[in-house]
Amino acid sequence: MRVKIFIFILIIGVICVPAYFIMSSFGLFQNEKVLVQYKVAVDVEGEKYDAWPVISSFTAIDKKGVDRQLYYQAKGAGLEYLFQLAYGQYELRPSKENPFLDGRIHYTMDHPDYVRQEKKYKNANDYSQLQHYYNQQEQVIYTYNPEARLDKAYVRPIITTGMTRSSGGPSSQVKDNYINITKLFKDKLGITVKVDVDEDNKIVTLSMI
Repeated sequence: MRVKIFIFILIIGVICVPAYFIMSSFGLFQNEKVLVQYKVAVDVEGEKYDAWPVISSFTAIDKKGVDRQLYYQAKGAGLEYLFQLAYGQYELRPSKENPFLDGRIHYTMDHPDYVRQEKKYKNANDYSQLQHYYNQQEQVIYTYNPEARLDKAYVRPIITTGMTRSSGGPSSQVKDNYINITKLFKDKLGITVKVDVDEDNKIVTLSMI
């Protein structure tokens, strides 16, 4: 009897272990999700405005929780617009085009570059592409180095579930490093980022306080 139980457990283990790793590679067990199927908006006095070009496929949030964290792909275009939202450097363009939104954000141009690239050369041929983040006073508040050891306080690898990527060989799940915008803005700018999720209408609304 014990031998049969052992064999049964062994068979279940042989089946479950590969299944677990396969599901993990698809991001099913991660705590975050990329907002591919959502519209990202910003709350302004109770109204929702389209935050584009903050790109939803580069934006992620925690799947659950009261105080969900906001993440943005470190190498993704549009990250600098989150800084402008935080500093209120935009104009509102009311519109009834989308019945689920009150309009869109128009980002102003009179501001410093909040995200800047720097090549750090190792030799005459090789270099690292550093990414510096600045505050409104043009002081560096954080530097992201994709080749450095992962800074778990501010950077998190997140899988985009359902998407694959190929670099000349077999395709694999899309996995990128994301900056924890909630923590970065709170620690370095003193700004609180709140996330509201409307699953029915597929809108994730950000509030910058």
